[in-house]
Amino acid sequence: MNLQQMRYVLAVAANGSFREAAKVLYISQPSLSHSIKQLEQELEAPLFARTHQGTRLTTAGQEFVLSAEKIIQQVDHLQQHFATADAKRHYFSVAGQHYDFIAVALCQVLAQYNDYRYIRVFESTALEVIKDVAQGHSELGILFLNDYNQSSLLRLFEQDELTYEELGLFQTHIFMRTQHPLAYKTKISLADLAPYPQVRFTQEASYPDLAEDPLEPPVTSAMIAVSDRATMSRIVARTDAYGSGSGILEAPGEQGLIMRPLLHSPRNRMIILRRKEHELSEIGQYFVTALRAYFATQHSGLFK
Repeated sequence: MNLQQMRYVLAVAANGSFREAAKVLYISQPSLSHSIKQLEQELEAPLFARTHQGTRLTTAGQEFVLSAEKIIQQVDHLQQHFATADAKRHYFSVAGQHYDFIAVALCQVLAQYNDYRYIRVFESTALEVIKDVAQGHSELGILFLNDYNQSSLLRLFEQDELTYEELGLFQTHIFMRTQHPLAYKTKISLADLAPYPQVRFTQEASYPDLAEDPLEPPVTSAMIAVSDRATMSRIVARTDAYGSGSGILEAPGEQGLIMRPLLHSPRNRMIILRRKEHELSEIGQYFVTALRAYFATQHSGLFK
């Protein structure tokens, strides 16, 4: 057993399948499967149950993940603690849910701080974003608050000694393909969406209210769960399925998509998260400034 195998198991558990985990880890799926199979043989216990519906942890797998998470966390903390002062000055990471605008602001950071040796973007679920910031892997985290998720998120922020500031308010938008039957409408209602499948990002099993999508799951139509932004865009661009989000999408027309505001939708607050008592680095401040400037100049009508 080694640390790499532990990280492999955690990646499969977090992404829900060997295929998605392999993409995140940048290795081939056969290599990933072979490494975990060797580990299962060594432990004499199956860690995953592979079914037609997907991959899930066995009881042994759940126990392994709980222990492996603690070990990997301690190793990461050691590596971070003993990193040289120069390396720390040239490291920047931001965590967030799947938002195009993170990359837009980061491109400005890259141009301004081209001497940095390691710049990281961590895209995941709300719970993983919170964990990444709390553990110091990312200096900043980007999430949204609304009436549905606020209670759980604020409790987690307090538990992990995190604070936040508001970036702005946005109305929930529906995005769909340009030839969608609803494309002629300037605004969309929930009744309009009822016949069509909804594409959603995979949620936290333990925190169903921490969904990345500002729109609740459909009641009468099908739901398609994904964990990758590009996969979501491709499905929406090629079918009558729809997704929901902030309306801040970089060049949607180039992806074959259009966006429409959702009628009677609550206002959502986009926030930027950091550790309490943590003074933002120069590069962190620059990133926040670049983000605010992008919203003000490119999406002032959507994001206020």
